[in-house]
Formats: sequence, structure tokens, C-alpha cells
Amino acid sequence: MLLAMLCVLSACGSIPTSSSPQPITAFERQGPTNEVPEPQADMDPESLVRSFLQATADPDSGHEAARKFLTTAASEQWDDRGDMLIVDEINIFVDQRSEDAVRLRLIGDNVGTLTTAGELLPATGRVETSLSLTRAGDQWRIDGPLPNGTMIDRNQFDAAYRAATLYFTDRSLERLVADPRWFYSGTGSDPTALLTRLIAGPASELNGAVDSGFPNGAALRGPVTSLSDGGVRVELTGIGSSSTRDRTALAAQIIWTLDAADIGGPYVINADGGPLIPERAPGWQTADVQSFDPTAVPATDVGLNIIRLGAMLKVTDSGTVPVDGPLGTSTAVRSAVISADGQRTASVRARGGGGPRLELGIGPYGGTPSVVTSGDSITRPSFGQDADTVWAVVDGQPVQWVRDESGDSERLAPVDAEAIATVARGPITELQVAPDGVRVALIVGGQVVFAVVATNAEGAVSLANPRIAAYNIGSRALSLDWASPTTVMVARDALESPVVQLSINGTPAVGLLSGNLSPPVRAVVADQSTVYVGDTRGVLRLGSSNGQPDQYWTEVEPAMAPDVIPVLP
Repeated sequence: MLLAMLCVLSACGSIPTSSSPQPITAFERQGPTNEVPEPQADMDPESLVRSFLQATADPDSGHEAARKFLTTAASEQWDDRGDMLIVDEINIFVDQRSEDAVRLRLIGDNVGTLTTAGELLPATGRVETSLSLTRAGDQWRIDGPLPNGTMIDRNQFDAAYRAATLYFTDRSLERLVADPRWFYSGTGSDPTALLTRLIAGPASELNGAVDSGFPNGAALRGPVTSLSDGGVRVELTGIGSSSTRDRTALAAQIIWTLDAADIGGPYVINADGGPLIPERAPGWQTADVQSFDPTAVPATDVGLNIIRLGAMLKVTDSGTVPVDGPLGTSTAVRSAVISADGQRTASVRARGGGGPRLELGIGPYGGTPSVVTSGDSITRPSFGQDADTVWAVVDGQPVQWVRDESGDSERLAPVDAEAIATVARGPITELQVAPDGVRVALIVGGQVVFAVVATNAEGAVSLANPRIAAYNIGSRALSLDWASPTTVMVARDALESPVVQLSINGTPAVGLLSGNLSPPVRAVVADQSTVYVGDTRGVLRLGSSNGQPDQYWTEVEPAMAPDVIPVLP
């Protein structure tokens, strides 16, 4: 127990600082390398074991490169299938040594698990295993049984693997949802490898939350090939008599997956010997599936708003002005959000008199909100995939408000969140839904948790497949917001790295600039270009100026007062 506690405490303090102060960027790693070590005659046992762990990075031919470090008997017995443990701070201790045999113990920190499907899952805890070595001629070799699966040094993983993004559709086949996977070496930009994984289906954590245009039995008919004038040709089989709607969604998945890997069009997509859709026989471009663009953001000129002294105000070049309607003249607004299109607000206001202390209201931006529920505690609301879906946690229970497209009916229903307690205990103090409407980021007992929105056959909604978002954040998170469908900003009650950036791809959180912040940072909101925080002095921003990343947080002059809360669409 003490060892586990020490490990957790160590992880909490290890927030790496970003190599670039630009807040909204993908987590970038050094380019992958194919350099894999081989056994050398002058290697001592410890060096040979470390080189073996580096060689396990190469999965080709059943980890042929790593098997060179094993005796023939050990290689025959080793089952390399299964997940890969990523281990940091590896220490090797010699327990027994003779002229021809050595027994070692390998101890390190487990910082991640790479599944066989390429999902990188954050992990914590200690890894300890024993290895026996024997002399084979003039060189040492690992002998005896090895644990199933593989283990890799973290530095080698960083150098040899890269992330790529696959795209699946939501359950309505109208939006694309990012599904990051990790590939060895250059295969992350190999269109055949990408599409093979895409056709195989979504990551396990997205089960029940996404769909696909690919029917069961779909496959590639040979490798993806390059066209002489640019672009690629994709030959599919097993598509059958699927509808035009499904085929368009299928094309969008292929196109945006390849585009995200910098594989440009045109994209000639054939199915079962003919064009996927006859009108697109010459080739598709991203413009042909623009409605599926996973990075698109609705246009709005609403901009930054703030909550000050219980009123909601719009920040302008010359100061602040109250928003139209009762929110602008109120003294009771405690939290609020604005829909991505700037058309609607959801707000929490204090109530007078007896009964519940707070009420959740939803209405047009600048209009009068309608009260949809009340409670003694209500978290900051969150819009879902559109302005007709709002989430909040009321008296500890997540709820979802939905209005139909016509606006004639609406409903408020509880959301099953029992699975959350399997990974984190404590009250849910924040719940924010990603722009794609599929993932949810929560603060549970101060820890940041990811989950997905799953809907069963009866239409009941649940928060499913939860996992700790990153183990180096600790348990003092106060606020979070989605900057994009793949990136979350987190404000922590901490002097060091009070604001961190977190990706859904499984990598550790990265600290943003903090030099001129005045912790604690109580609130954070973000979009794809800018982060706003509320600290003890007021609201500050971090983004870019003239295309260059900001080097420090800039005060938002009209919002510089204690307890001011930033609000963004």
C-alpha cells in the first residue's frame, strides 16, 4: 500500500512542461525511428536486458528483433501476443551471478498500456519481473520463461511510435468521432495500415457510442495504391447493397482519416468492383464530405462573456455590456455556458425563498431562460453535440435535457453514471461534453475522468467505459473545458502547472505556461485558438498573436476583478 501511495504521489507531481507555449496543439512527438538494437559481444547482462526492452518496440514478424536477445528455448516459449506495458524509470538489480548465469530483477513505473488494437491507455503502479540470463558462446542471452505480452522502455516508445486518428460516425451517421491509435514507426502514415484498422472497428471504449459506414465483412481488396497525378485508390470488398447514406458516411470516414494523416486526395474509392458512388467515380475530395469535417466550428460572433457579481456580461473592445434579457441584469447567475453556434445559453441561478437553492435555465442567448429543473447543487451546464442537448449534474445525479428538432417537445432524463464509481470515488463537480457529443470529461473527487455517452436499444443513456484521463494530474482538479473534440484544458488547485492540457490519445497531461498566473485558478474555458482562465486577480488569456504562440498570459482588462468567471461558446 505504501509503495502504491508513493507511486501516485510521484505521478501527481510530474507534469511535463510543453516545449511550445502554444496551448491548442496536438501532442507532438519526435519523428519515429526504425533503429532497433541488436545483441553485441561486449554487452553485459544489464545492457543486454535494456537493449531487449528497446527491441520490443518492433512488432514485425512476431517481435523477431527482440527474439535475437533470447535463447532458442526462451524464444519458443515466449508468447509475445497481447498488450504492451510502457515502463519508465527502469532499474535493474542483480540477485544472483555466476560466471555463466545471472538472475536479474527489473523494476519500473508502469505509465501506459498499448493494446493490440493500438489504444494507449494511461496506467500507474509498479512493474517487477525476474529474468534469467545464460552465456551462449561469448554472449549473454535471456533464458527461462518470460511474461506474456511485451514490455517497452518509455523513451523507446516515444521514439518508435506515433499517433494517428481514425474517424467513426456517431450513432446518427451525421458526425465523425476521433479515435486515436498508435502505430509503430512509419505505419502511422501508411494508408493501408490506417484503413485496415478503420475497417476493423472502433476502440473498445467507444462501443455503444459510435457507428460505422462499413458493414460486417467489409475489407480492403489489396493495398491502397498511389495515383500517378496524386491521391490514392482504395479498393473495397464486402460492401454489398448498403444505402447511399451509409456509403457517404463510409467515404467520409476514409477521407478524413487519410486527410488527418496528411494523405491528400483525390480519393478514388471503389467497392465490389465498381465506384462506391457512381457520381464520385473520378475521385472524392474533402469538400465532397464537408458536412462531416471533424474540426469544423460553427460561426459565431458572440465571443468572450463573463459572470461578474451574479450578472452575465459580454466583453467588448471598450469594456463590458450586460447581455440582453434577465441574465444581464441578474445578481444570481452562478455559472453559464453558451452553445457553439452562439444561439442558446444554459445557466445556473440562485433561487430565493424556500426549497432548492439553485435552478437550471435554458433559453436563447440574450433571451429569457426557462427553468427545467432545480436542486441544492447543480454543476456548470454543458451543451452536447448541438444546442438542443444540455447536460448537468443535479444533486449528484447527471441529467440530460433534450429538445426535438421542431422545438415542440422537450424532456429531462437521468443518466446512468454507476460505472464512474468503478474508477473514481467522490462527488461529480464538473461534467463537460465534447463537441462531437460522444465523449465526456468529468471531475470526480478532484480526479479527471473520461467516459463515453452510450445509448442502449431502449434509448436509455449512460456514461460508459470510464477511465482515468491521466495519472499525472493528481486529485485537485477544479475546472475543465474541451478546447476541441480531442483536447481538454484542466485548471488545478496547484502552484506548479495550475493549468494543463490533456489529449484523449492516452499521453500524460502537459503543463501550460504559469509564470504570471496567480493561483488558485478556479475556472478555465477554451476554444481551438485561445484559453481563458479565472485566477485570484481576474480573467487572463493565452493564445497566439500574429500567428505566434503567446509567451505569457495576457490580462483581459475589462474582466480583471476577483471571482470573475469566463464564459465562451
